[in-house]
Amino acid sequence: MIKISNFVSIAFHPLFLAFYNFLFFILIGDAHGAALGFVITLFFLAGVMIPVFYTFAIIYNERKQFEWTQLSDMSMLSRKKLLAYSIIYNVLFLLFVLNLNDAFLGIYKPMFASVLMGFIFLMMMSFILYLSKIKISLHALSVAFFFAFCLIFSWNVPGLSGLENKNSNLFLIFAGLNFIALVAVVWARLNLKAHTKNEIGLGILIGIFSPILLTLLTYAI
Repeated sequence: MIKISNFVSIAFHPLFLAFYNFLFFILIGDAHGAALGFVITLFFLAGVMIPVFYTFAIIYNERKQFEWTQLSDMSMLSRKKLLAYSIIYNVLFLLFVLNLNDAFLGIYKPMFASVLMGFIFLMMMSFILYLSKIKISLHALSVAFFFAFCLIFSWNVPGLSGLENKNSNLFLIFAGLNFIALVAVVWARLNLKAHTKNEIGLGILIGIFSPILLTLLTYAI
Protein backbone atom coordinates (compact mmCIF):
# COMPACT_ATOMS: atom_id res chain seq x y z
CA MET A 1 0.00 0.00 0.00
CA ILE A 2 2.90 2.33 0.70
CA LYS A 3 4.23 1.86 -2.85
CA ILE A 4 0.79 2.62 -4.30
CA SER A 5 0.50 5.69 -2.07
CA ASN A 6 3.91 6.93 -3.20
CA PHE A 7 2.94 6.37 -6.84
CA VAL A 8 -0.31 8.33 -6.39
CA SER A 9 1.54 11.15 -4.61
CA ILE A 10 4.03 11.46 -7.47
CA ALA A 11 1.50 10.95 -10.30
CA PHE A 12 -0.74 13.68 -8.87
CA HIS A 13 2.03 15.96 -7.69
CA PRO A 14 0.96 19.61 -8.22
CA LEU A 15 3.53 20.00 -11.03
CA PHE A 16 2.16 17.08 -13.05
CA LEU A 17 -1.47 17.70 -12.14
CA ALA A 18 -1.24 21.25 -13.47
CA PHE A 19 0.02 19.96 -16.82
CA TYR A 20 -2.77 17.34 -17.08
CA ASN A 21 -5.35 20.10 -16.67
CA PHE A 22 -3.60 22.60 -18.93
CA LEU A 23 -3.28 19.89 -21.59
CA PHE A 24 -7.05 19.39 -21.39
CA PHE A 25 -7.62 23.15 -21.69
CA ILE A 26 -5.26 23.30 -24.68
CA LEU A 27 -6.93 20.40 -26.53
CA ILE A 28 -10.39 21.97 -26.31
CA GLY A 29 -9.05 25.36 -27.41
CA ASP A 30 -8.57 26.97 -30.81
CA ALA A 31 -5.00 25.83 -31.54
CA HIS A 32 -4.46 23.38 -34.38
CA GLY A 33 -1.52 21.91 -36.26
CA ALA A 34 1.82 23.55 -35.58
CA ALA A 35 0.20 26.06 -33.21
CA LEU A 36 -1.19 23.21 -31.10
CA GLY A 37 2.21 21.54 -30.94
CA PHE A 38 3.83 24.81 -29.91
CA VAL A 39 1.32 25.46 -27.11
CA ILE A 40 1.60 21.90 -25.74
CA THR A 41 5.41 22.13 -25.81
CA LEU A 42 5.30 25.58 -24.21
CA PHE A 43 3.14 24.48 -21.29
CA PHE A 44 5.12 21.26 -20.82
CA LEU A 45 8.41 23.17 -20.62
CA ALA A 46 7.05 26.11 -18.64
CA GLY A 47 4.59 24.17 -16.50
CA VAL A 48 6.56 20.99 -15.82
CA MET A 49 10.22 20.94 -16.85
CA ILE A 50 11.36 24.33 -15.49
CA PRO A 51 9.41 24.00 -12.17
CA VAL A 52 10.69 20.42 -11.81
CA PHE A 53 14.24 21.68 -12.34
CA TYR A 54 14.11 24.32 -9.62
CA THR A 55 12.22 21.93 -7.32
CA PHE A 56 15.00 19.37 -7.77
CA ALA A 57 17.56 22.12 -7.11
CA ILE A 58 15.83 23.11 -3.84
CA ILE A 59 15.67 19.48 -2.64
CA TYR A 60 19.25 18.70 -3.66
CA ASN A 61 20.56 21.87 -2.00
CA GLU A 62 18.96 20.77 1.26
CA ARG A 63 19.75 17.03 1.21
CA LYS A 64 22.65 16.73 -1.28
CA GLN A 65 20.75 13.90 -2.94
CA PHE A 66 17.49 13.36 -4.77
CA GLU A 67 14.84 10.65 -4.78
CA TRP A 68 11.43 10.84 -6.45
CA THR A 69 9.63 10.36 -3.13
CA GLN A 70 11.24 13.59 -1.89
CA LEU A 71 9.03 15.51 -4.33
CA SER A 72 6.12 14.96 -1.96
CA ASP A 73 8.15 14.89 1.26
CA MET A 74 9.76 18.31 1.62
CA SER A 75 10.69 20.19 4.78
CA MET A 76 8.88 23.39 5.75
CA LEU A 77 11.91 25.46 4.68
CA SER A 78 12.02 23.79 1.26
CA ARG A 79 8.29 24.31 0.81
CA LYS A 80 8.65 28.01 1.61
CA LYS A 81 11.45 28.35 -0.94
CA LEU A 82 9.45 26.42 -3.53
CA LEU A 83 6.39 28.62 -3.05
CA ALA A 84 8.45 31.82 -3.18
CA TYR A 85 10.19 30.79 -6.41
CA SER A 86 6.91 29.56 -7.89
CA ILE A 87 5.13 32.85 -7.23
CA ILE A 88 7.82 34.85 -9.02
CA TYR A 89 8.09 32.33 -11.85
CA ASN A 90 4.33 32.12 -12.47
CA VAL A 91 3.97 35.90 -12.49
CA LEU A 92 6.55 35.99 -15.30
CA PHE A 93 4.82 33.12 -17.11
CA LEU A 94 1.46 34.91 -16.77
CA LEU A 95 2.90 38.04 -18.36
CA PHE A 96 4.26 35.89 -21.21
CA VAL A 97 0.87 34.23 -21.78
CA LEU A 98 -0.92 37.58 -21.77
CA ASN A 99 1.41 38.77 -24.53
CA LEU A 100 1.24 35.53 -26.52
CA ASN A 101 -0.10 35.89 -30.06
CA ASP A 102 -3.84 35.16 -30.32
CA ALA A 103 -3.09 32.55 -33.00
CA PHE A 104 -2.02 30.17 -30.24
CA LEU A 105 -4.69 30.46 -27.53
CA GLY A 106 -7.40 32.40 -29.37
CA ILE A 107 -10.46 33.40 -27.39
CA TYR A 108 -9.37 31.01 -24.64
CA LYS A 109 -6.44 33.20 -23.59
CA PRO A 110 -8.43 34.80 -20.70
CA MET A 111 -9.18 31.27 -19.43
CA PHE A 112 -5.48 30.39 -19.22
CA ALA A 113 -4.74 33.78 -17.63
CA SER A 114 -7.50 33.21 -15.04
CA VAL A 115 -6.05 29.83 -14.04
CA LEU A 116 -2.53 31.23 -13.78
CA MET A 117 -3.75 34.20 -11.71
CA GLY A 118 -5.64 31.80 -9.48
CA PHE A 119 -2.53 29.63 -9.13
CA ILE A 120 -0.47 32.67 -8.11
CA PHE A 121 -3.10 33.73 -5.58
CA LEU A 122 -3.19 30.17 -4.24
CA MET A 123 0.58 30.04 -3.76
CA MET A 124 0.63 33.45 -2.10
CA MET A 125 -1.98 32.30 0.43
CA SER A 126 -0.02 29.08 1.01
CA PHE A 127 3.21 31.02 1.48
CA ILE A 128 1.59 33.28 4.09
CA LEU A 129 0.30 30.22 5.94
CA TYR A 130 3.75 28.60 5.87
CA LEU A 131 5.27 31.80 7.25
CA SER A 132 2.77 31.41 10.09
CA LYS A 133 4.01 27.80 10.47
CA ILE A 134 0.67 26.41 9.32
CA LYS A 135 1.27 23.36 7.14
CA ILE A 136 -1.26 22.39 4.46
CA SER A 137 -1.41 19.69 1.81
CA LEU A 138 -0.23 21.18 -1.49
CA HIS A 139 -1.43 18.01 -3.24
CA ALA A 140 -5.01 18.35 -1.99
CA LEU A 141 -4.90 22.11 -2.52
CA SER A 142 -3.91 21.76 -6.20
CA VAL A 143 -6.45 19.06 -7.07
CA ALA A 144 -9.27 20.97 -5.34
CA PHE A 145 -8.17 24.12 -7.21
CA PHE A 146 -8.53 22.53 -10.66
CA PHE A 147 -11.71 20.71 -9.62
CA ALA A 148 -13.31 24.04 -8.71
CA PHE A 149 -12.09 25.79 -11.87
CA CYS A 150 -13.46 23.02 -14.11
CA LEU A 151 -16.86 23.36 -12.44
CA ILE A 152 -16.75 27.14 -12.91
CA PHE A 153 -15.72 26.81 -16.57
CA SER A 154 -18.62 24.43 -17.19
CA TRP A 155 -20.82 27.38 -16.31
CA ASN A 156 -18.89 30.34 -17.74
CA VAL A 157 -15.51 30.58 -19.44
CA PRO A 158 -13.57 33.89 -19.50
CA GLY A 159 -13.37 35.06 -23.10
CA LEU A 160 -16.59 33.29 -24.08
CA SER A 161 -18.99 35.80 -22.58
CA GLY A 162 -22.10 35.91 -24.75
CA LEU A 163 -21.03 32.78 -26.66
CA GLU A 164 -22.26 29.23 -26.25
CA ASN A 165 -20.00 27.11 -24.08
CA LYS A 166 -19.80 24.02 -26.31
CA ASN A 167 -17.38 22.32 -23.93
CA SER A 168 -19.58 22.54 -20.83
CA ASN A 169 -20.03 18.76 -20.55
CA LEU A 170 -16.30 18.16 -21.09
CA PHE A 171 -15.49 20.54 -18.23
CA LEU A 172 -17.93 18.65 -16.01
CA ILE A 173 -16.32 15.33 -16.95
CA PHE A 174 -12.85 16.68 -16.18
CA ALA A 175 -14.13 18.11 -12.90
CA GLY A 176 -15.25 14.55 -12.08
CA LEU A 177 -11.80 13.19 -12.95
CA ASN A 178 -10.20 15.80 -10.70
CA PHE A 179 -12.58 14.79 -7.91
CA ILE A 180 -11.51 11.14 -8.30
CA ALA A 181 -7.88 12.32 -8.20
CA LEU A 182 -8.68 14.29 -5.05
CA VAL A 183 -10.08 11.19 -3.32
CA ALA A 184 -6.98 9.22 -4.35
CA VAL A 185 -4.63 11.97 -3.13
CA VAL A 186 -6.39 12.29 0.23
CA TRP A 187 -6.12 8.51 0.73
CA ALA A 188 -2.45 8.45 -0.30
CA ARG A 189 -1.36 11.39 1.84
CA LEU A 190 -3.14 10.02 4.90
CA ASN A 191 -1.77 6.52 4.27
CA LEU A 192 1.77 7.94 4.06
CA LYS A 193 1.10 10.01 7.20
CA ALA A 194 2.39 13.02 5.23
CA HIS A 195 -0.45 15.20 6.50
CA THR A 196 -3.14 15.26 9.15
CA LYS A 197 -6.83 15.41 8.29
CA ASN A 198 -6.84 19.10 9.27
CA GLU A 199 -3.94 19.91 6.93
CA ILE A 200 -5.66 18.13 4.04
CA GLY A 201 -9.02 19.71 4.87
CA LEU A 202 -7.49 23.19 4.95
CA GLY A 203 -5.78 22.52 1.62
CA ILE A 204 -9.08 21.48 0.02
CA LEU A 205 -10.90 24.48 1.50
CA ILE A 206 -8.36 26.99 0.18
CA GLY A 207 -8.14 25.18 -3.17
CA ILE A 208 -11.88 25.51 -3.74
CA PHE A 209 -12.17 28.99 -2.23
CA SER A 210 -9.50 30.63 -4.41
CA PRO A 211 -11.11 30.04 -7.86
CA ILE A 212 -14.50 31.08 -6.52
CA LEU A 213 -13.11 34.30 -5.04
CA LEU A 214 -11.16 35.09 -8.21
CA THR A 215 -14.26 34.51 -10.35
CA LEU A 216 -16.40 36.75 -8.15
CA LEU A 217 -13.79 39.52 -8.30
CA THR A 218 -13.40 39.12 -12.08
CA TYR A 219 -17.11 39.48 -12.76
CA ALA A 220 -17.62 41.98 -9.93
CA ILE A 221 -20.43 39.94 -8.45
